[in-house]
Amino acid sequence: MFGWLPTISHLLFADDAIIIGEWSKMNLENVVRILRCFRICSGLKINLAKSNLFGLGVPVGEIEEMAAIVRCSSGSFPFKYLGVTVGANMNKVSSWKMVYDVFDDRLSKWKSLCLSIGGRVVLIKSVLQSLPGYYFSIYRAPVTVIKDLEVKIKKFLWGNSEGSRSMHWVKWDRVALPKANGGLGLSKLLTINLALLSKWGWRYKTEENSLWKRVVEALHYSGRKWDFLPSRKGWSGPWSNIAKVIARITIDGKPIRCFFKSDIGDGSATSFWLDPWVGEVLLKDLCPLLFVLESRKKCKVSDRLIRYSNGVSKNWEWRRNPVSGQEVVELARMYAALESVELSCGRDKWKWTGAADGTFSVGSVKKLLIGSRDPSDIFIFDWCKWIPAKCNIFAWRAEMDRLPTAAALARRGIILDDQFCPFCSEHMETVEHMFLACGFASVLWQHLSAWCKVPNPFFFSFKDLLEFKLYSGLSGKKAEIFYGLLIIGCWSLWRLRNKSRFNNKEARIEDVLSEVKSCGFLWAKNRAKLGSLSWSDWCKFVNM
Repeated sequence: MFGWLPTISHLLFADDAIIIGEWSKMNLENVVRILRCFRICSGLKINLAKSNLFGLGVPVGEIEEMAAIVRCSSGSFPFKYLGVTVGANMNKVSSWKMVYDVFDDRLSKWKSLCLSIGGRVVLIKSVLQSLPGYYFSIYRAPVTVIKDLEVKIKKFLWGNSEGSRSMHWVKWDRVALPKANGGLGLSKLLTINLALLSKWGWRYKTEENSLWKRVVEALHYSGRKWDFLPSRKGWSGPWSNIAKVIARITIDGKPIRCFFKSDIGDGSATSFWLDPWVGEVLLKDLCPLLFVLESRKKCKVSDRLIRYSNGVSKNWEWRRNPVSGQEVVELARMYAALESVELSCGRDKWKWTGAADGTFSVGSVKKLLIGSRDPSDIFIFDWCKWIPAKCNIFAWRAEMDRLPTAAALARRGIILDDQFCPFCSEHMETVEHMFLACGFASVLWQHLSAWCKVPNPFFFSFKDLLEFKLYSGLSGKKAEIFYGLLIIGCWSLWRLRNKSRFNNKEARIEDVLSEVKSCGFLWAKNRAKLGSLSWSDWCKFVNM
């Protein structure tokens, strides 16, 4: 079936080595002799003080006795190898303690207090990108683990500290959407876990002669199961969990295996009935009665379709000929599906239909998993590249009315002593009033429009403010700079609001204009590739 069955005697990676063998004193002594010969020939000596001896199903006392002979330490399961825990039951929450510790260390309280929300988002992305490479790509994370880790992420994002709770202003479902879908660009841990595990399905289909695939087939192959990936029933372990996860992943109601499609060459590497290669449905599902009649259910395409110079002929091997009405109907359906199939001399190649170029990537799986959720009618915020992330996130929140204004806090049961706008003291403090309707803000927008030489703006919602660049008459770099200045203006108004409310600072429009111009110049010069821009040109809004 497999050509050859693997016998694993050792695993080597960099300066780490694992030697595997049958447990016996003689075998162990022979291994020691081999290592001694290796030292004599190469001049390299194994550091036995850092080595460990493990035994599967062997009493602890016997392991210690053997370790004394080798002059190394006795080890026990689970243990860490190349950063991964080996021998632990990863279905238990306690086995994920190291991951919890990493999250607690990297997303610590002092970092949350010192970093802006933009910095916190960057750090969260860094943790999510580095940590899954060790655990989420090998093990299926328990639901409790995913929930606990996401709680840590949310607390860090919104500035929670020990013994206190800060308000989570935006739902996690929205935060965990890509920016192109209206989110903050983070990812749900379950999505990351599923996408990383699905890569093993792609590797299994494309890495034909790899050692790990041979090991999996030798352990899990069964002549009575027709699954996309082999998995022996009743067995536990990482591969069994991976196979179960991939079998259960659906995207828009379609199993993820349907996105792995074989591009037929000579048909020698593709299963006729069990692999997706023609149409949208596996042939065993398209013609279930014929599949029952098939004598070799794991036959290849080249076994059933014979290539000739003038076309392709069929070579069936039925237990008995199809005779019933439904069997004949399925046979006609089969011929219709195979009508346009052509074989060539080349090898079969697998392609990922979830991407335009046919190349599999974890990112493309994540996009499909996110895209398969129910679409929402949400505003897609246009992220300005030349201003800091904290300003972008502020505007993203403001459009959703997710800033801690007096009105927003009142909706959450927190009533401020003074609920009026700190600039005019006449109206309830809301996002719409403070940034759009207040006379103080109107003066800012009039000055900004005069400076940037655009018509006086009229805003009816925060969305109108964000879309004003489309109607400003500006284009190219100037339009992008003007868009950033609008966001900086809102951000500066909010900073002045906080100083006025908490530090009793007098609200002066000159302070806001000064901050918009100075911060805008600093960021445009260093972040918008305008290094040669002078202050005089900036004040005239020219040469951009």
